[in-house]
Amino acid sequence: MTVRVVVDRPRCIGAGNCVALAPTVFDWLRGEHLKATVLDEDSVEEEVLREAVMVCPTQAIALEEVGDLLPWALRGQVTTVRRVEKTFMFTDIVGSTTLAVALGDEAWQTLLEWHDETLRAQFAAHSGQEVVTTGDGFFVGFDTPDDAIGCAVAIQRMLADHRRTSGFAPQVRIGIHLANAQQVGQNYHGKGVHEAARIAGAAEGGEIIASRETVEGTRFAAAPTRSLELKGLNEPLEVVAIDWK
Repeated sequence: MTVRVVVDRPRCIGAGNCVALAPTVFDWLRGEHLKATVLDEDSVEEEVLREAVMVCPTQAIALEEVGDLLPWALRGQVTTVRRVEKTFMFTDIVGSTTLAVALGDEAWQTLLEWHDETLRAQFAAHSGQEVVTTGDGFFVGFDTPDDAIGCAVAIQRMLADHRRTSGFAPQVRIGIHLANAQQVGQNYHGKGVHEAARIAGAAEGGEIIASRETVEGTRFAAAPTRSLELKGLNEPLEVVAIDWK
């Protein structure tokens, strides 16, 4: 039985107990005021993950038993592990905690459900495979960079259109990265996944950032290349902002 770590960011108050206990698993989320995010849940023993749940003062960390999410008929079968090349996308609502506090629980939940439905419709339309939801964002895999970037552009345009017609839509940042990874069942692990998450964390609200190699050869226009220093990575990554307007 394996477990998956989920951080409920609106409940997270930035106490930092999880980061201190397991710095290879948790880190501060860029762009939020002391909010935790998950880096690599496989870097420590399950015992440490369960301790992280216990030390969180607001119970913002939860562990999901992956086996419990599978149909009973699949339990006990060997999980296939293979090396793949995928284009990974991470999305995140910027300022989600502020929004949740300002709107209140009921209105925030309604907004979150609309956000999830809107983004999932675009994932499906562009052949994206949802890997996991992060509470106010998604980790998605695509077979090609064109599919991933096309999906990201469609998401930002739809959100912008909703702001014009309805007055409001949350600001979402998106990071995209073509990389090799280990596919374990329906999930992905490895350096490329962490790079994709870090790229997304460097984006601003309403921005799409992709690694330079991901955009090369696609039909999409991008801003000039810039070098991005990403915490935990030995070398900087060259990234570009996608022109979606």
